[in-house]
Amino acid sequence: MLSELQINNIAIIKEQTLKFAPGFNVLTGETGAGKSIIIGSVGLITGARASRESLRSGEKKAVVTALFTDISSHTQSQLEQFGITVENNELSISREINESGNGAARINGKSIPVSQLKDITPLLINIHGQHASQALLDEENHIKYLDEFSDVEKELSDYSVLFSKASDIKSRIADLTKDTREKNRRIEMLKFQIGEIGDASLKSGEEEELDRLRIKAENAEKLSKYAKFVYKALYRNEKGNSASDLAVKATEALGALSDVLPKSSEYSDYLTNFTYMCEDIAETVMKECGTDIKDPEKLLDQIESRLDLIRTLKRKYGNTVEEIVEFKDKAEKELNTLETADDTIVDLKNELDTITKEMASISTVISKKRRMAADALEERMTKELMFLEMNKVRFSVDMAKSDIYRPDGTDVVRFLISANAGEPLAPLAKIASGGELSRTMLALKSALSDKEKTPTLIFDEIDTGISGKTSYKLGVKLKSCSETAQVICVTHSPQIASQADCHMLVSKHEENGRTLTVVKELNKEGRIREIARIIGSEKITDKTLKAAEEMLCENK
Repeated sequence: MLSELQINNIAIIKEQTLKFAPGFNVLTGETGAGKSIIIGSVGLITGARASRESLRSGEKKAVVTALFTDISSHTQSQLEQFGITVENNELSISREINESGNGAARINGKSIPVSQLKDITPLLINIHGQHASQALLDEENHIKYLDEFSDVEKELSDYSVLFSKASDIKSRIADLTKDTREKNRRIEMLKFQIGEIGDASLKSGEEEELDRLRIKAENAEKLSKYAKFVYKALYRNEKGNSASDLAVKATEALGALSDVLPKSSEYSDYLTNFTYMCEDIAETVMKECGTDIKDPEKLLDQIESRLDLIRTLKRKYGNTVEEIVEFKDKAEKELNTLETADDTIVDLKNELDTITKEMASISTVISKKRRMAADALEERMTKELMFLEMNKVRFSVDMAKSDIYRPDGTDVVRFLISANAGEPLAPLAKIASGGELSRTMLALKSALSDKEKTPTLIFDEIDTGISGKTSYKLGVKLKSCSETAQVICVTHSPQIASQADCHMLVSKHEENGRTLTVVKELNKEGRIREIARIIGSEKITDKTLKAAEEMLCENK
């Protein structure tokens, strides 16, 4: 449940902490006191869009933090699918808003994308705003409500997997059965591309090797001259004056000095190593820089021609030789797919037939469960609506068979209602008034209360357009819903407020020239005065106080 809500710098709320109780909570207060700001703050926790206008004037940052406790094992397991671990049976969600209207979101202090809140928070809280009843007018939502009542979660999950596979296969078949001329053009293009790359016989590292060879060709004469000089100077000189030759002669001379030169042997070793080094350097220089290029100009032309070919292929197929080869591999696979498309299509259609039969089997089970649930829901909704003073109501779940497989099966569902005696059943959008729509939504919530898995339900002025005895009945239903979920309700109805387990008053006052919203939980005396205010509007009298006390006592 939502145990605590901390609001900092949102509109006219400077700093406020609301502590909610289990069961049935109500928020009351005069129009403009800040009740909508509180509901809007909860909306921010659920991922609603923020704006810099919601930031309190003169402040640079706003923060809303919600603390959820007593989280069920079912909800915890669902949260774990999003990588969220509940610690000590508590979960803290915060939302920050800066001057640009942006800001971070955090769960247990860890940053997450704001968009992820929309996936996570429905597991914890559901806000039924002043206009949320309008969702009932969209008949696409009716099947979702029926499914909550039908216990078809497993079948729908299995069906959804098959539907996704079938959609993918249909898409692949469509791609393979494109216009014949377009397909042939694609085949010819792929053959050309594969041939062009294949004829080039590209090798990995070829460009780098060509660049090195080009340098040799451009500097062939100079390289040959200096390479030969190094070779002769260090190792092979027909006159016997190379460094290597002289080192050998010096080594022999040192041998003759061994009697008088103690380190002659050590010096000889140095010179022997030097001889080997001279030989190694000479051989390496000749190998790397020596050239037997007879026609440098011709070789340069060949190199440039090859590099031009590679550059042309790179412009068409990739930034590197490796990417060009990868392009060729993909083109060959696509060509093979297109050339064997007819056989592939046959295989795919056979697979689709198998999947379709499985979908038909599962959708039949789903439809049967929905029909049974629809009958039960009709009976339950009729009772709920009659309790809410719609005494002549008739409620029906209309189910039709779709001629195509839909993401949720083969059923088309819509709710029909007749609010008055003698009137035919008709879609909600055509006949329901605002008050009737609110009652229908609450009746639906009540009917689904034993199926409802969301631990906290928020109703924002669900009593709009409703008064008197009907408001009392509305309060009874909200109280009933609070037996299976925490209920938080913003209301202007004394009949509803008097039935709450926890009553909070939202008011505003001026402090240091600024308007501030304050929320406080009312004791019995405070509740009597607030209910009396709602009853009597501007003036609280002994009569309204007595009526408020009686109303409060009757609901205890």
